[in-house]
Amino acid sequence: MATRTYTLTCLCPVHVGTGTQFSKFEGVYEGRRWHLIDLDKVLARGVNASQLATAMSNRNFLWATWLSTQRIPPADVAAYSLPCPQDPDEVAVREAMKNVHAQPYLPGTSIKGAIRTAVLWQLMTDHAPHQEFAARYVTLCVRSRDLVNEIQRRRAFDAPDTHRVVLAETLNVSQDEARRFQQTLYRILNVREDRLSDQREWRNFQQRLERLGRNREWLGQPVERAVFGRDPNHDLMRAVHVSDTQPVSIEQLAVGLVWTYTLRGHRLVEKREQDGEYKIFAEWLTPETPLRLEIGVDDFLFSEVAELELRFRGAKEQAIRQLAQTCNAYARSIIAAEQQFYNEYPMFYADREHSAIREFYAELDATINNLPDGAFLLNIGWGGGWEVKTIGDLLRNQLGEEGFNQLRQRYRLGQNPRTGQLDTAHPFPKTRHIAYEGGAPMWPLGWVKLTP
Repeated sequence: MATRTYTLTCLCPVHVGTGTQFSKFEGVYEGRRWHLIDLDKVLARGVNASQLATAMSNRNFLWATWLSTQRIPPADVAAYSLPCPQDPDEVAVREAMKNVHAQPYLPGTSIKGAIRTAVLWQLMTDHAPHQEFAARYVTLCVRSRDLVNEIQRRRAFDAPDTHRVVLAETLNVSQDEARRFQQTLYRILNVREDRLSDQREWRNFQQRLERLGRNREWLGQPVERAVFGRDPNHDLMRAVHVSDTQPVSIEQLAVGLVWTYTLRGHRLVEKREQDGEYKIFAEWLTPETPLRLEIGVDDFLFSEVAELELRFRGAKEQAIRQLAQTCNAYARSIIAAEQQFYNEYPMFYADREHSAIREFYAELDATINNLPDGAFLLNIGWGGGWEVKTIGDLLRNQLGEEGFNQLRQRYRLGQNPRTGQLDTAHPFPKTRHIAYEGGAPMWPLGWVKLTP
């Protein structure tokens, strides 16, 4: 195992959450700080537990009011207190990952997930057949209902020749292309063409086809299996080991405001709808926070012995061995896309154009072009957006505009919840999560630099 130690530096606010959200019934805002109340500390002050339980059973209970009547400073009974620029009030505060000593850290799974996306993007970018497989697979997911209905009508779940005809007619493709779609279909459904005459096999085919593409959260799995390996034991990312970062002091955390921005015409503005304002508060690691972690590569999995079973050598091994180049290539594609987006759709705040995000990406572009050897950029955690967590740009290019819109329609990506219609007048996604500082929008979320 070849292992290197890295310093991970937050280049902007970074939030990796626990899934827990704190309300005003669990914390107090006072003195430009947000205090998470510790019930044990409250009871240690000699408070009558029965009276407190009665007070807390009231739906209008607030710690701020109760502590004030008891003349107890919130800071004295807080599990921890964090800087917070304004009162969250009715807006929940998303908790950040911490250890049992309330020290924040970044989990290795989040960092490895970002690396995995970069490796997937690199391997697909360099290998056209992977892109073609992904495009055929997504097309089959989008049109699966039509395929099921037509095969059902013909009562032909056990007839491979009819499957090919149905694919050609339904997808409006040639017989040769229909054959490639057919091979892709059988592969992702894990059925054998030569066994479809068996009742058990064709019923498996029917059931799996009916379920194809129903769950968008699992949509990418067949693509990942095609690129990384057929199962967890044969997955390329087994070769990469990423530790959790070492914890840092609670002083490296703050509570900040994140507002969703959306397009109105050619302006990027704070999203406000009839059902309210689209903003949240989150505990985040502040910019310039340094953390340490280790990344290891299992050399044995690239040995001659392992190659007989795993087939990791070649492009796969190169993507892992040259991890910094792999991650930076993906980061550059994201940075370029975001720069283009913000140049075409300027951000407006308080009715004036606001250039802080454009300036951040210009600085990020300069940073990535001046990294020391072995250093690389990643976007991790919550708030980075759909483009950062997917290979959507490759799919968009492969499917074309019409095919990509069908994908969006099938999985309700960017669909107006009231009308059910796609917004085709704007690019997808048309929203961005923006972190505030000093009362103004200043940052995207999630960008970090790893330096060996």
